[in-house]
Amino acid sequence: MDTKIRVEIVGYYHCDRDLSATLISDESTQLKTLNGYSEYLTHSIRKLPNCKLNVKIPSPEFSESQMESFLDYIGQNGFGNQKPDFVTSKDLLKSVTSLETHLIHVCKVGGVIFVLKMDKENAMESKNQLIFNHLMTKKSENEPIRNDSIQKGVWKAEILNGGKKEYSILYSGKVDAIQKTKMGKSRNYELEVAFGGCENDAFWWEKSCKLFWKSFFGASPSIIIASRTGEFAFKKKINDIMITYPKNSIYEIKELSRDELPSLAAPNNQRPLWTVSDGKKNLYNFLKLVKSHVKRDGDCFVISRIPGSQKWNFNQDTVSVATFKEAIQISIPNL
Repeated sequence: MDTKIRVEIVGYYHCDRDLSATLISDESTQLKTLNGYSEYLTHSIRKLPNCKLNVKIPSPEFSESQMESFLDYIGQNGFGNQKPDFVTSKDLLKSVTSLETHLIHVCKVGGVIFVLKMDKENAMESKNQLIFNHLMTKKSENEPIRNDSIQKGVWKAEILNGGKKEYSILYSGKVDAIQKTKMGKSRNYELEVAFGGCENDAFWWEKSCKLFWKSFFGASPSIIIASRTGEFAFKKKINDIMITYPKNSIYEIKELSRDELPSLAAPNNQRPLWTVSDGKKNLYNFLKLVKSHVKRDGDCFVISRIPGSQKWNFNQDTVSVATFKEAIQISIPNL
């Protein structure tokens, strides 16, 4: 199966505390950009200033559960020239290609299939991520961590099979940071925190596949990985000096090219842990199944998968998906 996926950035917006979407007109001033700490990526012999993870952070002032801000974005902007086949999130696409998600709600409204990932995020990972993102994007040393707005991107993807366009997808997701290129264009970056960083085998087993697809669907050519310690202090020699890093802290950052991840996950010609072609196949088969089940306007399904299985189970369930359907109809009344 010759499946290809084309991804194109549409725009950016802020998800505000009332879950509405505020459009971004000036990316260089309204989006979080990488700060001077990115210099540690090219000067690895320098010691990264200590960044503790066991600190208190503000509680989230809101929580999205039904793609509210993206639905509001569509309500303000429409779909563009043509309705997509699917509307969903970057997180959902990443999770389907890497076979991570287990619970999904879908609903067809106005000829468009809306797809919602229902799996919960890991609270500790989310906290570490927020602290690292702040480290890499803060504009001053004393700038406090804020948890009252999320910057998001909007993309469209085309799924082609044998050169023929099969499906179109409009989706949104978090954008960790950007950096302006010499040509004046915005380049997206994914930021990730991992215990032991890239030198830990668990990173390649547990995170590399998900990170590849996260950066792929986020149109991010690079991923910045923060290595963190665990419940014990960590020692590392820098310039022949032994440095001790406290427990629960970030001690190193490294940039990985997204396109190099597949080969790095299969060193020394060993059997690969995952392949890009498998991910494309996973997504194509999933979308094909959804299309074959969700046929009529008003159709609502709960889709589930047993961990370790590639089989998706479809159960028609208007009650469970009612909140999602209502959110769609309220935000996009003319659909």
